[in-house]
Amino acid sequence: MLAIWAAADPSFADLAKGGFLSREWMSANPVRSVGIGLTAILAVGSLLGLLVQFFARSSPTTQHRSLAQLLAVVTLAGFWFAFATHVDSIAWQGKRARFALRVEGLERIVAPLREEWPERDGELPAIGPFMAYPFGRPTTLVLLQAPSVAQQSVYVSAIELQDGAIKLQLTGTDGGDWAEWHPPKSRPSSFVGGLSDPHEMETATPIGRGWYLVRYQS
Repeated sequence: MLAIWAAADPSFADLAKGGFLSREWMSANPVRSVGIGLTAILAVGSLLGLLVQFFARSSPTTQHRSLAQLLAVVTLAGFWFAFATHVDSIAWQGKRARFALRVEGLERIVAPLREEWPERDGELPAIGPFMAYPFGRPTTLVLLQAPSVAQQSVYVSAIELQDGAIKLQLTGTDGGDWAEWHPPKSRPSSFVGGLSDPHEMETATPIGRGWYLVRYQS
Protein backbone atom coordinates (compact mmCIF):
# COMPACT_ATOMS: atom_id res chain seq x y z
CA MET A 1 0.00 0.00 0.00
CA LEU A 2 2.85 2.38 0.83
CA ALA A 3 4.48 1.81 -2.56
CA ILE A 4 1.12 2.44 -4.28
CA TRP A 5 0.75 5.71 -2.37
CA ALA A 6 4.28 6.76 -3.33
CA ALA A 7 3.56 6.03 -6.99
CA ALA A 8 0.10 7.60 -7.11
CA ASP A 9 0.63 10.78 -5.10
CA PRO A 10 2.53 13.53 -7.02
CA SER A 11 3.63 15.08 -3.72
CA PHE A 12 4.96 11.95 -2.02
CA ALA A 13 8.64 12.34 -2.99
CA ASP A 14 8.70 15.89 -1.61
CA LEU A 15 6.92 14.75 1.54
CA ALA A 16 9.48 12.02 2.13
CA LYS A 17 12.23 14.63 1.96
CA GLY A 18 10.72 16.59 4.83
CA GLY A 19 8.18 18.81 3.12
CA PHE A 20 5.50 17.65 5.57
CA LEU A 21 7.29 19.09 8.61
CA SER A 22 6.03 22.65 8.19
CA ARG A 23 2.91 23.67 10.11
CA GLU A 24 1.51 25.42 7.04
CA TRP A 25 1.76 22.25 4.96
CA MET A 26 0.10 20.13 7.64
CA SER A 27 -2.78 22.60 7.91
CA ALA A 28 -3.31 22.53 4.15
CA ASN A 29 -2.98 18.74 3.84
CA PRO A 30 -4.58 17.10 6.89
CA VAL A 31 -5.20 13.74 5.19
CA ARG A 32 -1.62 13.41 3.96
CA SER A 33 -0.37 14.51 7.38
CA VAL A 34 -2.27 11.67 9.03
CA GLY A 35 -0.97 9.23 6.43
CA ILE A 36 2.64 10.29 6.96
CA GLY A 37 2.21 10.05 10.73
CA LEU A 38 0.71 6.57 10.53
CA THR A 39 3.50 5.46 8.19
CA ALA A 40 6.15 6.67 10.63
CA ILE A 41 4.39 4.94 13.54
CA LEU A 42 4.13 1.73 11.51
CA ALA A 43 7.81 1.81 10.56
CA VAL A 44 9.09 2.48 14.07
CA GLY A 45 6.53 0.27 15.80
CA SER A 46 7.10 -2.76 13.59
CA LEU A 47 10.87 -2.61 14.07
CA LEU A 48 10.63 -2.05 17.81
CA GLY A 49 8.12 -4.87 18.18
CA LEU A 50 10.36 -7.37 16.45
CA LEU A 51 13.42 -6.18 18.36
CA VAL A 52 11.63 -6.56 21.69
CA GLN A 53 10.55 -10.09 20.80
CA PHE A 54 14.02 -10.99 19.60
CA PHE A 55 15.85 -9.77 22.69
CA ALA A 56 13.21 -11.24 24.98
CA ARG A 57 13.85 -14.64 23.48
CA SER A 58 17.59 -14.00 23.64
CA SER A 59 17.66 -13.30 27.38
CA PRO A 60 19.70 -15.56 29.71
CA THR A 61 16.52 -17.24 30.95
CA THR A 62 15.69 -18.71 27.57
CA GLN A 63 19.26 -19.63 26.57
CA HIS A 64 18.52 -19.60 22.86
CA ARG A 65 18.11 -17.18 20.00
CA SER A 66 15.36 -17.22 17.45
CA LEU A 67 16.86 -17.24 13.97
CA ALA A 68 13.42 -16.59 12.50
CA GLN A 69 13.01 -13.45 14.61
CA LEU A 70 16.46 -12.23 13.61
CA LEU A 71 15.70 -12.76 9.93
CA ALA A 72 12.39 -10.92 10.36
CA VAL A 73 14.13 -7.93 11.94
CA VAL A 74 16.76 -7.80 9.19
CA THR A 75 14.16 -8.21 6.43
CA LEU A 76 11.89 -5.50 7.78
CA ALA A 77 14.78 -3.11 8.33
CA GLY A 78 15.95 -3.84 4.79
CA PHE A 79 12.48 -3.12 3.42
CA TRP A 80 12.25 0.29 5.08
CA PHE A 81 15.81 1.16 4.07
CA ALA A 82 15.18 0.14 0.45
CA PHE A 83 11.94 2.10 0.35
CA ALA A 84 13.61 5.21 1.78
CA THR A 85 16.50 5.05 -0.70
CA HIS A 86 14.31 4.34 -3.74
CA VAL A 87 11.34 6.61 -3.03
CA ASP A 88 12.36 8.95 -5.88
CA SER A 89 12.44 6.05 -8.35
CA ILE A 90 9.06 4.79 -7.16
CA ALA A 91 7.56 8.27 -7.46
CA TRP A 92 9.08 8.71 -10.95
CA GLN A 93 7.63 5.44 -12.21
CA GLY A 94 4.27 6.44 -10.75
CA LYS A 95 4.45 9.73 -12.63
CA ARG A 96 5.37 7.86 -15.79
CA ALA A 97 2.24 5.72 -15.42
CA ARG A 98 0.04 8.78 -14.86
CA PHE A 99 1.39 10.56 -17.93
CA ALA A 100 1.00 7.47 -20.08
CA LEU A 101 -2.74 7.97 -19.50
CA ARG A 102 -2.47 11.65 -20.50
CA VAL A 103 -0.91 11.19 -23.94
CA GLU A 104 -4.21 11.99 -25.66
CA GLY A 105 -4.36 15.35 -23.88
CA LEU A 106 -0.76 16.07 -24.84
CA GLU A 107 -1.53 15.19 -28.45
CA ARG A 108 -4.37 17.72 -28.58
CA ILE A 109 -1.89 20.45 -27.71
CA VAL A 110 0.94 19.38 -30.01
CA ALA A 111 -0.91 18.14 -33.12
CA PRO A 112 -1.54 21.64 -34.60
CA LEU A 113 2.07 22.64 -33.92
CA ARG A 114 3.38 19.62 -35.81
CA GLU A 115 1.37 20.76 -38.82
CA GLU A 116 2.54 24.38 -38.69
CA TRP A 117 4.88 25.98 -36.18
CA PRO A 118 4.03 29.66 -35.50
CA GLU A 119 6.35 32.32 -36.89
CA ARG A 120 5.14 35.17 -34.65
CA ASP A 121 3.02 35.98 -31.61
CA GLY A 122 -0.53 34.75 -31.92
CA GLU A 123 -3.27 32.52 -30.57
CA LEU A 124 -4.31 28.93 -31.23
CA PRO A 125 -7.40 27.08 -29.97
CA ALA A 126 -5.36 24.37 -28.26
CA ILE A 127 -2.94 26.64 -26.37
CA GLY A 128 -4.54 30.10 -26.30
CA PRO A 129 -2.51 33.32 -26.73
CA PHE A 130 1.27 33.08 -26.79
CA MET A 131 4.45 35.04 -27.40
CA ALA A 132 7.06 33.57 -29.77
CA TYR A 133 10.83 33.85 -29.17
CA PRO A 134 13.34 34.63 -30.51
CA PHE A 135 11.94 37.07 -33.02
CA GLY A 136 12.29 36.09 -36.66
CA ARG A 137 12.73 32.33 -36.25
CA PRO A 138 10.99 31.42 -32.99
CA THR A 139 11.65 28.13 -31.24
CA THR A 140 9.94 28.98 -27.94
CA LEU A 141 6.28 29.73 -27.27
CA VAL A 142 5.55 31.36 -23.92
CA LEU A 143 1.91 30.65 -23.17
CA LEU A 144 -0.10 33.48 -21.63
CA GLN A 145 -2.96 31.21 -20.50
CA ALA A 146 -1.49 27.84 -19.55
CA PRO A 147 -3.67 25.08 -21.06
CA SER A 148 -4.59 22.14 -18.87
CA VAL A 149 -3.42 18.59 -19.57
CA ALA A 150 -5.05 17.15 -16.46
CA GLN A 151 -7.61 19.34 -14.72
CA GLN A 152 -6.21 21.09 -11.61
CA SER A 153 -3.10 18.94 -11.85
CA VAL A 154 -0.93 19.62 -14.92
CA TYR A 155 -0.60 22.70 -17.11
CA VAL A 156 1.74 23.73 -19.94
CA SER A 157 3.61 27.00 -19.43
CA ALA A 158 5.95 26.98 -22.45
CA ILE A 159 6.65 24.97 -25.59
CA GLU A 160 10.03 24.43 -27.25
CA LEU A 161 10.84 23.27 -30.78
CA GLN A 162 14.21 21.49 -30.98
CA ASP A 163 15.30 19.60 -34.12
CA GLY A 164 11.75 18.50 -34.88
CA ALA A 165 10.95 17.54 -31.28
CA ILE A 166 8.23 19.49 -29.46
CA LYS A 167 8.80 19.90 -25.74
CA LEU A 168 6.15 20.96 -23.24
CA GLN A 169 7.23 22.52 -19.95
CA LEU A 170 4.83 21.30 -17.27
CA THR A 171 3.56 23.10 -14.18
CA GLY A 172 0.94 22.32 -11.55
CA THR A 173 0.78 19.83 -8.70
CA ASP A 174 1.93 17.02 -11.00
CA GLY A 175 4.18 19.21 -13.14
CA GLY A 176 7.78 20.27 -12.69
CA ASP A 177 9.08 18.17 -15.59
CA TRP A 178 8.72 18.09 -19.38
CA ALA A 179 6.55 16.05 -21.74
CA GLU A 180 8.22 15.74 -25.13
CA TRP A 181 7.11 14.41 -28.49
CA HIS A 182 9.96 13.15 -30.66
CA PRO A 183 9.92 12.05 -34.30
CA PRO A 184 11.41 8.65 -35.22
CA LYS A 185 15.11 8.24 -34.35
CA SER A 186 14.97 11.29 -32.06
CA ARG A 187 15.48 10.98 -28.32
CA PRO A 188 15.44 13.45 -25.41
CA SER A 189 18.73 15.21 -24.70
CA SER A 190 20.11 18.36 -23.09
CA PHE A 191 19.33 21.56 -24.96
CA VAL A 192 19.44 25.35 -24.86
CA GLY A 193 16.01 26.95 -25.09
CA GLY A 194 14.89 29.82 -27.26
CA LEU A 195 15.41 32.19 -24.33
CA SER A 196 19.05 31.01 -24.05
CA ASP A 197 18.21 28.95 -20.96
CA PRO A 198 20.24 25.71 -20.70
CA HIS A 199 18.57 22.43 -19.73
CA GLU A 200 20.75 19.51 -18.63
CA MET A 201 18.87 16.23 -18.92
CA GLU A 202 18.72 14.09 -15.79
CA THR A 203 16.46 11.23 -16.87
CA ALA A 204 13.85 10.35 -19.50
CA THR A 205 11.34 7.56 -19.93
CA PRO A 206 8.97 6.74 -22.82
CA ILE A 207 5.21 6.99 -22.25
CA GLY A 208 4.00 5.92 -25.69
CA ARG A 209 3.27 7.24 -29.21
CA GLY A 210 6.62 9.01 -29.48
CA TRP A 211 6.19 10.79 -26.13
CA TYR A 212 8.70 10.94 -23.28
CA LEU A 213 8.53 12.18 -19.73
CA VAL A 214 11.79 14.06 -19.15
CA ARG A 215 13.43 15.56 -16.09
CA TYR A 216 16.12 18.20 -16.36
CA GLN A 217 18.45 19.27 -13.58
CA SER A 218 17.03 22.14 -11.57
